[in-house]
Amino acid sequence: MAAGSKDQELRKVQNKIKALADNLTSLGKQKNQANSELKRVEEGYGEISRTLQELNAQVSSKHLRINEIQQEIQLQNGWLFTQKSQLAEQVKTAYALGRQEQLKLLLNQQDINRSSRIMTYYQYFNRARIDKLQRINASLQLLTTLEQEKLQEKQGLASLIAENKLLQEQLALNKKEREQILVRIKKDYQKNRKQLSRLKKNEKQLKSLISRLEEATQTEVAPKVPLRSFNKLRGKLPWPVKGKVVRSFGSPRSDGKWSGVLIRAKEGSKIKAIAHGQIVFSDWFKGYGLLVIVKHDKNFMSLYAFNQSLYGEVGDWVNAGSTIATLGDSGGRDKAGLYFEIRKKNRPLNPRKWCKK
Repeated sequence: MAAGSKDQELRKVQNKIKALADNLTSLGKQKNQANSELKRVEEGYGEISRTLQELNAQVSSKHLRINEIQQEIQLQNGWLFTQKSQLAEQVKTAYALGRQEQLKLLLNQQDINRSSRIMTYYQYFNRARIDKLQRINASLQLLTTLEQEKLQEKQGLASLIAENKLLQEQLALNKKEREQILVRIKKDYQKNRKQLSRLKKNEKQLKSLISRLEEATQTEVAPKVPLRSFNKLRGKLPWPVKGKVVRSFGSPRSDGKWSGVLIRAKEGSKIKAIAHGQIVFSDWFKGYGLLVIVKHDKNFMSLYAFNQSLYGEVGDWVNAGSTIATLGDSGGRDKAGLYFEIRKKNRPLNPRKWCKK
């Protein structure tokens, strides 16, 4: 009886273990699906953000051109006013030369010299008036052209503003969808997973990625342009973005220590490469969101994570100061910021010792 009871208890325990295992498998599938959705949404968010920046630049250009046209119209109106005043003076002067018709002057034989002189004055003023009228007519035509161009620019501006508004609405919907996915991920995560194990797994995956990238690019041929050794740039490199370092290299985090720095800055700020190199990774990566990795030589790489948009593609060569991304909060971050690392043969280095103070 005791043995039978123990067997029954064992079966119950085994059933519980199986149920838990099945539940974990199901949760794993749900998490993978949520991460796939997050990747899709954040990539879409990045594309819309980049398009909006380009659109805003076009809007600024339109405003500038409309202002230029308006200034040109004002100059032409001022010039026309002056020309009309001068034309009126010419008419008065011609009238004052002698209140006689040209025909009367031709028939007047009393003072041939005077008649000839007045006829010469008439011809001079007539030519001047014709020239003035032609210039005034050309100016009026130019004004018409400018007004038409101004109207076209305003119509183009209205179209851009409408498109901008539509994209802003799409961005808001995208952001809302992202928040909903994050809530779902966090809810599942808090119930069934600990942050420690997830972060360690992400870090391990990142190290594995970098190792694969190093192996894959080990035989890459450097560009013909002579470059300064990255190793000699220690302490002279620019920071990838202006902002406040809120997490320092080596400072404690839930899974151990930070392998890089976290820089807090305005969302959408341009992220720039710290030195010449080749982009070897530009894609979404679990735990790091939209990630860019630049290989500078056989030993050194720099990493830029949590981005909003990606501008470079794998294989592109970049220079120090080239824009490679914009700052964001991808990867499930609560606040916008740039996670930045410098690595030598997959060993993280302190960016403060390599970048300018």
